[in-house]
Amino acid sequence: MNSTGRVEFGRVSENKEKAVITSKEEIEGRLCQCLKNHELPDYLLYTGTGGAKNWLKLDGAEAFPVARQLKVLLEKNLDSIVRFIPTGMSLVSVGVGNGEKERIFLEALVKKNLAENEYSGKASIRYYPIDINSEFVDIALEKVDNLPVEKKGIVGLIEDMAALKINWRRPILFCILGNTFCNYEPEFILQLVHENLEQGDLFFFDASLLPTEGPEAQSVRRSVMGTYTSRENILFNMYPLLQYGMDPEDFDFELLLAHVNSRIGGVYRTRKSLYILKDTELTIGEETIGFREGDVIRMGFTYKYTYDQVIDFLDICGFEVLKGFLSEDRASAIILAKKRV
Repeated sequence: MNSTGRVEFGRVSENKEKAVITSKEEIEGRLCQCLKNHELPDYLLYTGTGGAKNWLKLDGAEAFPVARQLKVLLEKNLDSIVRFIPTGMSLVSVGVGNGEKERIFLEALVKKNLAENEYSGKASIRYYPIDINSEFVDIALEKVDNLPVEKKGIVGLIEDMAALKINWRRPILFCILGNTFCNYEPEFILQLVHENLEQGDLFFFDASLLPTEGPEAQSVRRSVMGTYTSRENILFNMYPLLQYGMDPEDFDFELLLAHVNSRIGGVYRTRKSLYILKDTELTIGEETIGFREGDVIRMGFTYKYTYDQVIDFLDICGFEVLKGFLSEDRASAIILAKKRV
């Protein structure tokens, strides 16, 4: 970080408070294999120096307010949320990004813990920022340098939970923030979290929602499409192909919002694709991957639930909701839950 407080990407020194579960080489290997299979999962959009830069640029873009709206909702309800968090819990946050929301949360938890342990003068908080991008982990650790918390960053994927959890001390407040929850199949992500939480642990996440269902939701769906087809979001989704040698005119990006069935009824889900317009190739390390005109690369997705649908999924997957907060327009939610006894 330079004298202005801004991160200089590519110049962050190796952090000793960091465990690497998934290496850069492994990520490149995953990217190669996925592209050979004509797939590009969303988590691969965030990798490397370019992925970090592009995400922070998208996060700050006026046309893509999703993460900012969730941050505002967290700040507005912070005191009410913290009242439900026991002292001494470890904060584990997967997909930490630049760690802004976690910094806000930790400040409030430190204040509460010190107030409840005024004679010891210790906050007794441990912080584990986790991300697939090592640079994000460094940034998140640096962001809390002046807070009285023990910290250890972890570079890895949420799917590797068994390896990740070896590094943290319980009880934990397990966080998935920044709308990451909606970028997974709901039962997969909730079952994964459920299997790896113990009694005494808590689960905290946010979600960008579809405010209402029915005919009146048509204008809302148009707004959702406008956000996700913004120029900034399209460029973010194209980044890996451009990074490794393809030209913008080699392919086209398409995003649709489809109504799909689930165990709780119909929900909305984006469908993203990259259409190859002419024979081309890209190079990742020593690998060269070719595409033919007409090939389609299937990308990740985002679910758009109503608040009640999220609550229904939590119930199906064995969670008890302790507290939920909705924005006034019902477009953003934050939820604190635990495993049902």
